[in-house]
Amino acid sequence: MLQIRVKPGIEDKIRGFFPWIYRPEIASYSRKPKKGELVVVRDFGGKFLGYGYINPEVSIAVRILSFDKTEPVTPELIKRRLLQAYNYRKRLYINSNAFRLVHSEGDLLPGLIVDVYGEYVVIEFTTFGMSMFRETVVDALLEILRPKGIYEKANLTARKVEGIEVEEGTVYGSVPEEVIIWEHDLKYVINIPQGQKTGFFLDQRNSRSFVRNLVEPGDRCLDVFCHTGGFALNMKKMGAEEVIAVDLSELALEVGRKNEELNGLSGIRWVNKNAFDYLKELDTMGEKFDVVVIDPPSFAKNRHAVPNALRGYKELCVRGLKLTKSGGYLAIFSCSFHITEQHLLEVLTKASYDVRRQVRVIAKTFQDKDHPWILQMPNTLYLKGVWVEVI
Repeated sequence: MLQIRVKPGIEDKIRGFFPWIYRPEIASYSRKPKKGELVVVRDFGGKFLGYGYINPEVSIAVRILSFDKTEPVTPELIKRRLLQAYNYRKRLYINSNAFRLVHSEGDLLPGLIVDVYGEYVVIEFTTFGMSMFRETVVDALLEILRPKGIYEKANLTARKVEGIEVEEGTVYGSVPEEVIIWEHDLKYVINIPQGQKTGFFLDQRNSRSFVRNLVEPGDRCLDVFCHTGGFALNMKKMGAEEVIAVDLSELALEVGRKNEELNGLSGIRWVNKNAFDYLKELDTMGEKFDVVVIDPPSFAKNRHAVPNALRGYKELCVRGLKLTKSGGYLAIFSCSFHITEQHLLEVLTKASYDVRRQVRVIAKTFQDKDHPWILQMPNTLYLKGVWVEVI
C-alpha cells in the first residue's frame, strides 16, 4: 500500500482527528501515487497516523477514514460505517420519512452523501476515492434499507475538481421522477432528478419547525429564496393570512405550487423573480411583514469569495430589516462553512445600524441532527441561522 509522510507539525492536527491532508502538507511518497488508491499516513518520523485515500490532483489530497492502526480501509469498514449511521438515525426519532443517512465526514465516510426519501435512496459521491467504493455502498444500502430504488446524483463540482466520471441516473430498481414524503403534518413533492441537492433541503427541518412558533393567524409572511416552499408552507399551515414565496427557479416554484395543493392549502403567492430585485421592489412599495425568512444559496464556495458574499448578506439584511414590522421576526441563513455564525451577527449588526432598527436575537439554529458535525472538524458545521425580533 502507498505510504506517505507529512511535514513536521502536521501530525498534531491529524492526531486530533482532523481528516484532511492538503497537498503541500505531504513531505514524501513511497512511490508515485495513483488517483483514488488507499494510503497509509505517517508522521515525518514514520509513526502511524491513519488510513485513507488519495487524489494527488486536488488540493485536499488525502482524506482519512481510520485513525486506528488495527482498522484498515476495507469494504467491511465501509459497510460497518453505513450500518452505524443507520442505527444512529433510528435513535433520533425524526418526525419524517425523509432523512440524511450519511453526512460525509460527519459519519466518518468522507466523500459520501446518502439521503432517504421514503422507499427511495439518493447517493452522491463527492470525491474520487470514495467513488471507488460505489458497489460496496450500493450493496450495503440494499441490505440495510431494502429500498425500491437507488438514484445516483452527479455532483458537478466533484466531476470538475475530483475527475469523477459518472452518468447520473438510477443504479438500482426504479425511481419515479416525483416522490411524496412527509414531515410533521405536511407532505412534499420531491423531484429527485431535477431538484437541488439530492431533491430537498433536509438540513432545514429544524428551522421549518421553529418558524411555526413565530407565526400567528392573520400574519403577513415572506419566504425569500423559497425553493419549493418549505418555510412558506409551514407559515401558511400556522394560519398566516398572506404568504409570498420568491425564487428565481420556475421549476422550484412549480413544485411549490404542487406542495400547496397537496396539503390542501391556498393563498401562497409564488413569485418568479430575482430575490435581490424583488426585495428592493417591496421596500420601494413600503410593504411590511410579520415574519421574513431569507435562506440564500451558498454565496461563498471558498474563503476567497467571503468578502463579496458578506456584501450580499449585508444587502439582504438591510432589505429584510426594512420589510419587517416592529415586533416582527427576521431570519437569515448561511449554508456555507466559510460564512460563519459570527459573520451573520456582524452583518446584522451593521445592517441594523444603517436602517436604525434595534434587534433582539431570539434563537440560533443549525443543520438538523441527521446532518452531524464533528467537533474536531469545523468544516462539518455548514448551516447556521440567526433569528431576530425587530423591536
